Amino acid sequence: MEIIVFEKESFYKLIDELTVRIARNIERRYTEQEWINEIEAKSILGIKSRSKLRELRDELMIEFSQFGKIIRYSRSSILQFLEDNRKRLSRF
Repeated sequence: MEIIVFEKESFYKLIDELTVRIARNIERRYTEQEWINEIEAKSILGIKSRSKLRELRDELMIEFSQFGKIIRYSRSSILQFLEDNRKRLSRF
C-alpha cells in the first residue's frame, strides 16, 4: 500500500479543481444549448453592455461562432471565463 501526502493548501486546491471539473461536466451534460445568443451571454455574465461583450469576444476571452451577422457564444467558455476570474476565499 502506498501513502500519498499532500500539503494542506495543495489538498484544498486539488479538491477545488476536481469540484470545478465535475461541475463543468455535469453542466455540459444538462445544458439545453451550448451555443447561445447575445442576450443569454450578457445575462450569464451579468453585463448589460453590448460593447463589453464585444470586447470579451474580440480579446478571445470567450469563444464565439459567427456566420454572417449572426454571432453565437459558447456557454461553457463563458462559465469557464467566470470560473477563471473567481476570487476564492482564503482557507483557515
